[in-house]
Amino acid sequence: MTHAPNTEALDEAMEEMVRALHATVNRALPHVNDDPELVDQALRDCTEILDVVLEGNVSEWLGGTTGS
Repeated sequence: MTHAPNTEALDEAMEEMVRALHATVNRALPHVNDDPELVDQALRDCTEILDVVLEGNVSEWLGGTTGS
């Protein structure tokens, strides 16, 4: 079976986004009860990351290498 073009690069971009989400949550979770501003900022950061994913601008994620 032939892989779609840029599959590896897309996997890497998605992995980077998931790692960013994970790091953001891990940074905020211990502070749920003592630093609401940190938690709110983490939620805003996660929202921003998820908005990028949902926008689906793959060529931007891959630095314009999709050819479209």
